[in-house]
Amino acid sequence: MAAKSQPNIPKAKSLDGVTNDRTASQGQWGRAWEVDWFSLASVIFLLLFAPFIVTGHARLSDIWAKTPPITRKAAQLYTLWVTFQVLLYTSLPDFCHKFLPGYVGGIQEGAVTPAGVVNKYQINGLQAWLLTHLLWFANAHLLSWFSPTIIFDNWIPLLWCANILADPPLPPGRAPLRQQVRPGLGALHRRSALPPAAWNL
Repeated sequence: MAAKSQPNIPKAKSLDGVTNDRTASQGQWGRAWEVDWFSLASVIFLLLFAPFIVTGHARLSDIWAKTPPITRKAAQLYTLWVTFQVLLYTSLPDFCHKFLPGYVGGIQEGAVTPAGVVNKYQINGLQAWLLTHLLWFANAHLLSWFSPTIIFDNWIPLLWCANILADPPLPPGRAPLRQQVRPGLGALHRRSALPPAAWNL
C-alpha cells in the first residue's frame, strides 16, 4: 500500500549555513542506513559459515561432489516460470479488493526518491499468487500438463537457476564494464525515475 504522507525529514545544514533538503533525504533513501555492529557481524557470519553450519563436519569438497549440476530441463522450467510471473505482473488486474476488505492493490505510488520522483508500482502479487496456486491445483487434479512434484524432482537444479538469476556471475565486473560502455549512466539513473532494479542494466 502506498503511504499518503511522507515523514518530516530534518533539514541538513551545509558549511555556508544554508539548509539542504536533498542531503537529508538521500540519507533516508533505502532500508538500512544505520546498522548496528551485531547485525552486520551476524550477516557476515552467515554468509561465510552457512554451508558449514548446515553440513556439520562434512567437507565442502564432499558436498560439492554430491551436488547435482544444473540441467537443461531445469533451465527451461525456470525460464518458463519467470516468463509466466512477468506476464502476470504486467497484465493481471487487481481483483482481490472486491472480496478482501482493506486490501489496496493496483497501481500505487512508491517512496519519494532522492531526486524527488515518486515511482508507480503495480501491486498484484497476491492475485498472482492465488492464480498460480489455482493453476497448480487444476493441473494436479484435472489437466495433467506436468507432474505435481515437478519442483521436488528438480529441486537443486532449480536452486542453481534461482541463484544465477538473483546474482549473475561476476557482478563486481559489471559496474566498471557498464561505465566503460555507457559513462555517466550511474548519475543519470540516480536522477531519473527508473526504479533501482533497472540500474543494474
